[in-house]
Parts: sequence; C-alpha cells; structure tokens
Amino acid sequence: MRLIDTHCHLCSDKLAPVAGELVERAAASGVEKIINITFDEQTLETGLEQVKLYPRLWLTVGIQPHDADQFRPDLVSRMEKIASTHPKVVAIGEIGLEGFHKFTGMDKQIPCFEEFLEIALRCKLPVVIHMRDTFEDVYSRLKNFAGRGGQGVIHCFTGTEQQGRAFLDIGFYLSFSGIVTFKNSEELRAVAKAVPEDRLLIETDSPYLAPVPHRGKQNEPSWVSEVNNCLASLRGVDPRALAELTSRNAERLFYKLAGAAVS
Repeated sequence: MRLIDTHCHLCSDKLAPVAGELVERAAASGVEKIINITFDEQTLETGLEQVKLYPRLWLTVGIQPHDADQFRPDLVSRMEKIASTHPKVVAIGEIGLEGFHKFTGMDKQIPCFEEFLEIALRCKLPVVIHMRDTFEDVYSRLKNFAGRGGQGVIHCFTGTEQQGRAFLDIGFYLSFSGIVTFKNSEELRAVAKAVPEDRLLIETDSPYLAPVPHRGKQNEPSWVSEVNNCLASLRGVDPRALAELTSRNAERLFYKLAGAAVS
C-alpha cells in the first residue's frame, strides 16, 4: 500500500525527539511520503533540519493563526525566501483563521493570513489552510485567491456539506484526519463519502487526533492507514485503491512530490 500523510507535525516539541522512530514506523506501514507542517519560527528551524535527515519528509512554510503574533517583516521575508528556493518545500502553511481558540486577535490573524496567500501566489505553491469557526472569512479570501490561480487544501476538514461544496467549487481539496473514524462523526463521514475522487486527501495531523483504534494516544504518521481504511470502507472501495488515489491527488496538488523517489 502506498500512502502519503499530507499533514503532520514531526517538527513539534512533542514529536521531534522521536521523529526518526516515527518515520521508520511510517515506512514500515506503507507511508511513502510525509508532509511535515511547520507553523512558526521554531518549527521551521526544526523542520529544515529534519528534511536533511529523512528523505521521506517534505516541508511547508507558514505561520498558523495561533502564532500570528510572530508575524513580522524579517521572519516573513526569510520564510518567503526559503519557500521560493528550498527544493523540499511543497506548500505555504499552515495558515488560516482560528475563531475558537483566540490566542491571537483577528487584527493579527487576518494580515498574517493575507500576506501568506500573496506569498503562495508569488512562489507558485499551494496553501494548507487551517479553519475553525471562520468559514465566511476564510472562504471569501480563498475565493479571491483561487480566482488569481491559487490552489490548496482545507486540512482536517470538519465543516458542513455546504461548506465543503463551496471549497470544492473553487478548486480546493478537502483532507480528512482521524476525526472521521470517531463514533460521533456521522455527518463528517457523509461529507467524506461524497467528495469527488480527485479532491480527496488524507492526513494524521500528528501528534493530535489519533484515529480509532488508537484514540486518546499521541498520533503518528503510520496511523494514516486507519484514516485510509475508514474512508475506503465508507466509499466501498479497496483500501489499496484508495491509498493510491489519495497519493496521486497529493502529488498533483503538492506537485514537487510527484516523481520524487524515496529510498
């Protein structure tokens, strides 16, 4: 089975100390490539070191809404330079707007989000979007972004069918995490079942949101197989076929992944 975990945080404090072990376990589980999502200055530095060590890892560059208070010209300029030149940077993210945990105000989140959308367009890279309780504000900006040629994914999608359709209509992908395996996620599973084949992605969001049967534990990339198996069952297809489908989708969106051999 060929799998791609399109969203995990091996660069985080929780996973960085055991990153090598987790990459090995992921490889043994059929995870061919892992997109290591950075979200602030420190995780960027850690991620840059990790991609030197582990050929299966790829990287994103961005500041997530929780850390929008780090948004400053010198850091943003450095991030853009890395995004435009580093061969293993496949996307801008994770970026977006957070309306539930308000660690930073919208007065900081919105300028940060809008600037990184511009960076994505300049660098010709897709975006990885964080959205929680902010659909209207995120959608309006992404609609404009898509109209200018931008592409991306709504990571860990937990929205409604109507919201999902709105993002699909502007060319975005939807990615599903371990939440889709939870017993109380019937509505989300209905959305996941209906996503067109060519717009479906899977992720772990490690170290968070471990799927059933590992719920409550620290998540890891190898468990993206559980998300894949759940979605395959929902959609009535063979798990290997779905793994190949979502891997091809990942390589289409994150185009630097395509054709890259991993030893």
